[in-house]
Amino acid sequence: MTAPTERLIRRVRRDFGRGTDDEVIRRLTALAADDSSERVQAALVLGAAGDWHRFEHQLRQLELDWRDVLVAGGLAGEDWPVRLTAELPPAGQDGQRGLPRPGGRQVARRRDWRNLRRRR
Repeated sequence: MTAPTERLIRRVRRDFGRGTDDEVIRRLTALAADDSSERVQAALVLGAAGDWHRFEHQLRQLELDWRDVLVAGGLAGEDWPVRLTAELPPAGQDGQRGLPRPGGRQVARRRDWRNLRRRR
């Protein structure tokens, strides 16, 4: 059992709703030692994208093959340390990835949406 890092806890609290976030953290903390690296824990959270049912599916998938969890979370490639840092920036760094929305998921900045519409 290894508790999630502070930066992962921040991500869980941002992605999941109140009450659910505590349960996600509890489940991450209860993982077996082999499955409790920050990379695997982060892949579970990132692959779930703030959805409780997807998180439960990721946990079941972890029992079958941890590599599938890494793929779903976007942390399977050789560049996983860079991607992990981009997804879980240190405290106080914005990351410029959009604005958090209540209930968890990020939304693109308004100017990004305008640019998308113009390209169509």
